[in-house]
Amino acid sequence: MPLCLVRIDDRMIHGQVVLGWARVLKPDRIVLVNDRIAGSSWERKFYTASVPSQMKVSFLNVDETTPEHLDDLFKNESVLMLFESVVDVHKIIEKGVQIDEINIGGLHFRPGAEEILPYVFLTDEDKRLLRELVKKGITLTAQDIPGNAPTNINAVVV
Repeated sequence: MPLCLVRIDDRMIHGQVVLGWARVLKPDRIVLVNDRIAGSSWERKFYTASVPSQMKVSFLNVDETTPEHLDDLFKNESVLMLFESVVDVHKIIEKGVQIDEINIGGLHFRPGAEEILPYVFLTDEDKRLLRELVKKGITLTAQDIPGNAPTNINAVVV
């Protein structure tokens, strides 16, 4: 299962993902990893309706997102994987899912979060977890849309 993009974006599927990233990367499938959405039939319907009909969408909870499960489900597909939070992507990496680079595309203002870029606000906990990922050799980039240059933010969190 090649991962064409792993993105943290608190809006999950929206215009930047569908009209920007999916058009450029042309994934076979978008996979949302989020417990709340995986457990909510109306949210799954809402997000599925936001994607062109020729593109497949899957919803996984964090616990079932293991390397073995991903390989079984999406072995021959190119996948754009979306997370709502740093916490969720950190959890699946701790379970052994191999990720080399994470795109932080939109973590918006929340109480206690510091602005790193106009579209990236990180809490102290986000920074702590991202530091752990950087120590594992994962590259962190911030990039809202494919046409804008990515900003390496590894140094921001260490």
